[in-house]
Amino acid sequence: MDMSAVEKKKSNDLQIYKMKQKLDELRNKRGFHTELISLYIPHDKKISDVTNYLKNEISESQNIKSKLTRKNVLDSINSLLGQLKNIKEAPDNGLVMFSGAIPQNNTPGTERNELTIIEPPDRITTFRYHCASEFLLWPLEDMLTPTETYGLLVIGRKESAVGYIKGNKVEVIKEFTSGIHSKHSAGGQSQRRFERLNQEAEIAFYRRISETVNEVFLQIEDLKGIFVGGPGPSKEKFVKDESLDYRLQDKIFDVVDIGYGGVEGIRALIEKVKDQIENVKYIREKEAMQRFMKEISNDTGLATYGLEEIQRALNYGAVDMLLLSEKLETHIVKLGCSNCDYTENRTITENLLEKFSGDIQEESCPQCNSNSFRIIEINSLIEELGEIAESTGTNVEILSTETEEGEMLYSTFGGIAGILRYKIDY
Repeated sequence: MDMSAVEKKKSNDLQIYKMKQKLDELRNKRGFHTELISLYIPHDKKISDVTNYLKNEISESQNIKSKLTRKNVLDSINSLLGQLKNIKEAPDNGLVMFSGAIPQNNTPGTERNELTIIEPPDRITTFRYHCASEFLLWPLEDMLTPTETYGLLVIGRKESAVGYIKGNKVEVIKEFTSGIHSKHSAGGQSQRRFERLNQEAEIAFYRRISETVNEVFLQIEDLKGIFVGGPGPSKEKFVKDESLDYRLQDKIFDVVDIGYGGVEGIRALIEKVKDQIENVKYIREKEAMQRFMKEISNDTGLATYGLEEIQRALNYGAVDMLLLSEKLETHIVKLGCSNCDYTENRTITENLLEKFSGDIQEESCPQCNSNSFRIIEINSLIEELGEIAESTGTNVEILSTETEEGEMLYSTFGGIAGILRYKIDY
């Protein structure tokens, strides 16, 4: 394949990463009572209908006995109404709004209303108004969980395996051994009887596999297709046996030749059919790292890694594909002085962030030496680099450490790498 799958279809890895980060923030927010409102608005829901619904909730909220709780709920609803005034209609996927009185410490009366608006990654189909002591997040969390699944069957005469690929994971469900003996060397009736017994054992072997496949695959709601591979004619015999449920028979996308049976054949099968499932996360990660490693192996000068090198290449607009490990726990901290407007950025790891936040209060401004030197903003390194990359048309791939390639990116290359459009001098 001349052009990699990751080039053909740009992923939305950065948007998904940002969404996960935002949900982590919202998950940690709690109210003292049922004061946090979650509002899910489908695209086809009229904003005027949503506004009327909220106005009715204002009337209902007047009956809340606690004066403080009543005030907090009313403030949250009014905050939503204020935002809805500026919205004519919901985006194509709908809109999600979170509004609530978040305690600034563990004391009632310190609550501050916070409003978060999210455009979901997938279409919202149900209108929801939810009031509780925490935000309703599971509908968005479900959208971020990969559901598209492909079944993998490797059928050999002696060894077989059943598995599936979903998101960035490949799972082997079960291995099978047939116990079928090699061909008998004797002739005559003994030879014919031996062959007949072997044929019967082979059919029984395939049907044993089918029982497991039927049991497991029919339970997978979003099974997009099944790929069957193996050495020799065994795979065709398995498919023709018709012991596989007809609903699964209809989902067989391809039957391909591979050199291995059993578990070893699962990876070979994925490699063989990768063009047909190119936007599965597992395939995208492998393709991205294989392309990066090819540039390194051929010494083309188009592969680079390390924070400073990547930052410089991004500033030149020279990065074609940015590879980041989702395991990166590093932040860009923007510091500034209110006295002389001096600013600087520092790179701080997650485990040192809390200590750094305390230590910086003791530092003086490097320029004017005043004590007005403070943290202005904290962003994750992934978001910081990702947003610069997107502004220059760079494709961003965020790799998990579930795959060998993703683990290699993190452990060997520090979790930050890039493929360049053209060579640059460092």
